[in-house]
Amino acid sequence: MSKRKKTSNNMGPDKGIAEKEIYNLNREFYNNYSREYFETKLILLSSILSKPNKFIDVLHDGEEVKVGVLNYKLDEGEMTKKRLDNFARLELSTMYYHCIETFLRLFLAHISLPSCPWLEISRETDFRKFKQTVSELLEDKFKYNDSHFTALENFLYVFYGDYQEDYFEKHNISRDEAKEILMKWVKWAAKDFISVYDYNAFKHGLAVFTDVHGISFSHSDNIPVFEEQGDALRFIAKKKKKERWVWEKKYVFTPLDFRAVAINIYSGLINNLLTVGRVTYLREERLENMLFLGGKDAVPEHFYQMIKKENELGLMLEGYSIELLYYKTDK
Repeated sequence: MSKRKKTSNNMGPDKGIAEKEIYNLNREFYNNYSREYFETKLILLSSILSKPNKFIDVLHDGEEVKVGVLNYKLDEGEMTKKRLDNFARLELSTMYYHCIETFLRLFLAHISLPSCPWLEISRETDFRKFKQTVSELLEDKFKYNDSHFTALENFLYVFYGDYQEDYFEKHNISRDEAKEILMKWVKWAAKDFISVYDYNAFKHGLAVFTDVHGISFSHSDNIPVFEEQGDALRFIAKKKKKERWVWEKKYVFTPLDFRAVAINIYSGLINNLLTVGRVTYLREERLENMLFLGGKDAVPEHFYQMIKKENELGLMLEGYSIELLYYKTDK
């Protein structure tokens, strides 16, 4: 006979919390959030990729490196251009996923205009539940409760503040179009977050390699019908087939130019959420240095198509996989 689970009679952590504590939490959150993190990291990684020799010269300038009690000096030739390049490419590829996850968590913590977004982020510790919420967002099943604004007003407010119709008209765009552009960026982040494996593999210590790879399909006369080549992450993953599981080697294309653009835009939208948050929760009046996605081409699909090659099939390949060879065995 199975035992029934005991229901907890413990009072929840939100009940009875002092209003002053809520304000103090909001002030601490918005005053100390590292909003420049992704922008700073993007600048540094891009600089390494474009000017590796200058970084090598600084690292090999003969001076000791000091971080607290840590004190060391690099040997001559220890930091090579190839080593720096591999580091920067892998960091930039995986930082993209860190950035979109941060963006999604901040968006979901603000969209319903709760009393304290920091508490909303802190209570979402179940990764499976969070992933399910993101799936609902992607499938237009996500619902939020708010009695003050319409869905359109709520969405535009958390990103742009209390702007009226004439503000959008000045940018030759309607409020509905502005919302659709923002929603495309939210859904693009949700899509990539749901489908990601390379970032999780990297986070959990599995072997992930970055390199340039390519694949092509041709007519019998060797004229390419489809061809894709560029930066890609390579790792091993399991795949379920009809009768068994198999290992396969996966290649995920990580066009660094697109990911750099996307990180820059998502970083700007993160800044928007935090800036509007300061107005909402700290009663500040300033809406400065905001990113406004006003052009109808300011959507992720447009930027992604710009860096992809055209082909007869009209396809955009995001990756491919090759199953490992197996001996034929009895069941």
